[in-house]
This record gives sequence, C-alpha cells and structure tokens, in this order.
Amino acid sequence: MNETPLTAIIVDDEPLALEGLRLRLEKIPEINVIAEASDGDQAIHLCNSLTPDVLFLDLRLPGLNGIEVVQALQSDTLPMIVFVSAYGEYAIDAFELNAIDYVLKPANLGRLQKTVERIMQRVKVNQAEEGPENNSAKEKFKLLKALGESSGLSVSELEDWLESDNPLPSLYMQELVIKNNDHEKVFLPVKDIQWIDAAGDYMCIHENNETHIVRITMKKLESQLDPKIFTRIHKSTLVNVSYIKSIKPMRNSESILDLGNDVQLKVSRNYSSAIQQIVESKQY
Repeated sequence: MNETPLTAIIVDDEPLALEGLRLRLEKIPEINVIAEASDGDQAIHLCNSLTPDVLFLDLRLPGLNGIEVVQALQSDTLPMIVFVSAYGEYAIDAFELNAIDYVLKPANLGRLQKTVERIMQRVKVNQAEEGPENNSAKEKFKLLKALGESSGLSVSELEDWLESDNPLPSLYMQELVIKNNDHEKVFLPVKDIQWIDAAGDYMCIHENNETHIVRITMKKLESQLDPKIFTRIHKSTLVNVSYIKSIKPMRNSESILDLGNDVQLKVSRNYSSAIQQIVESKQY
C-alpha cells in the first residue's frame, strides 16, 4: 500500500447518500476525500482543478449523468473511476469506460474496502508500467499546463518553445510593421518604442529620435500590446514603463513623466496614481 493516501472526490445528488459514502471512506486509510459534488458540472470543475486520483461517481445526476461526466473529462485530468449507483443496468456502459468498479447502493464498508483494494492494485500496475521516464513526462506536462494557464499559450506551443533557444513566446505583439520614408515595410521591435500617441485613426509611434505613423486605432493597438509593458497615461497616450525615469506631481492632480533625452509627457489625473505606483516600484 502507498504511504500517502489517494485523493478522492465523491459525487451524489442525494445528501444522505453523499454523507454516508464519505463517512465510510473516511474509515479506509488509503483514501482521502478532498471534495464533494452534487451534480455533473460541479464534478467536472472539481476534477479539472483538483486532479484527484479517484472519482466515486453516482450515475443519475441532475444535468450531466455519470457517463457524460467521464466522457467530458480530459484525458490528462481523468481519475480512476468508481461508479456508485442504485441501478445495475448501467454496469456494462460503465465498464466500457474502463471504470475500476461498479458499486451498488447502499455501499457498505466491506464492499468499499474491496473496491479500494482493486484501486491499489491498479496503482501498482500503473507504477510498474510507467517507470521513472513516464513519471518525468507527466511532471513536465503538469508544468507546461500550469505555464499555459498563466500565459494563455497552448501546451503544444510551449513544447515547441522548449525545443528551441527562443525566448518564451507571448500572446502580445513583439514587432510592429511600419513603413519607412521609402515606403518599405520595416519591423520595429516593440521594446524600442518609448511612447505612442493618437491622432484620429493614426498612431504616432515614438522610437528614440524617430516618429513613425501607423494607421490603427488606439483600442486595437493597445489590445495587441503587453499591459505589463505599456500603460495609459492619457486617453490618447500609451507609454513604455521601462523608459520612465521619474514623475513630477502637479497641483491639479496631474503629473509629468520624464523619459529622458528631454522627453516629458503629461499624465492626466485619472492615471496619475497608477503611474505613481509604477514609478515607485521601479525604485530600489
């Protein structure tokens, strides 16, 4: 037996049945019940967020039934399934989904202990088949999935990134396509842009001592830029926070940003407090 209990979620729309199942499972040291659900949608949400080892699942539920819950779960979050039901006619369908066991209600302690014995046997077989390489692959997948949730990138995109020497990809624009004086397309790195201001449907892109004109709305351009890098200081102005040198408050709750090289930009009162916090966070 494993020293660490297996985590389990139990699902039943009958409160008394749910409580009875939990009380009996609490007497089995190999199982640790970490959550309960009363319908199919809640069961799916808990499995996706908690990734339990085992799911004790009633078949007749409001909304999605037990079979549909298992079919809806993704393969990487699919726990070992134990169906608990008062109806035996669904057993064939249940085992076609590779369920570990099918327990008829009311499930007594002795019957559940036999179920847990089956579960532990399956765990031993899986561990023997997987070995350290597969365990490493699972850990890698979990890490990539967590990184994907925070970055918005898919696991496949992140896997491609791991095989390359490139920096971590981003959902936001890394280069801006502009036209130079010869009307040739030039790719301007976003990191080189100091600030942007609007002139109708055109944006003035300021980079070092040059200004480029791009036909795009402020709303669309802002949606394509990383908000951790570009922030509003006025309804028609965005600034690259990495270029901010200092901020000077004014009497009317507005302020002046200094970007260096004699570049100063006015911050409207609606954005002054947020910009002040950004500047303070840059100070050591």
